[in-house]
Amino acid sequence: MARVLVATDRSETADRAVEWAAEMADRYEAELIVLRVILNGHTEELEADLADYAGPLGERVRTLVRRAEDPAQGICQAAREVDADVLVVGSVGMQGRKEFLLGNVPNRVSHNAPCTVVIVDTTAP
Repeated sequence: MARVLVATDRSETADRAVEWAAEMADRYEAELIVLRVILNGHTEELEADLADYAGPLGERVRTLVRRAEDPAQGICQAAREVDADVLVVGSVGMQGRKEFLLGNVPNRVSHNAPCTVVIVDTTAP
């Protein structure tokens, strides 16, 4: 079965990428893996929250929470772990000083992912 991995930070713009990925997974009868990469915090609480969030997205859905110092690296590592066929990210990443220091997350993911990357335009309402 094909695997579609989508990364979310649970922002409104990321929700648009998740919806897009869910439609793609449904259309191709693929497994949808919803990923949240965190810099710090308790993964147990976030795992339960992410499972509740992803539950309505379909039958072939699972969730992952990973801790990483670099969100782009964490996303790419998760894609390797689950052997993703397609990785979906939103077009809006970190902004301002963090973006200057670490680089644009969607751009870095697209250059380092082990699979096809789809960057969904999440700037439009």
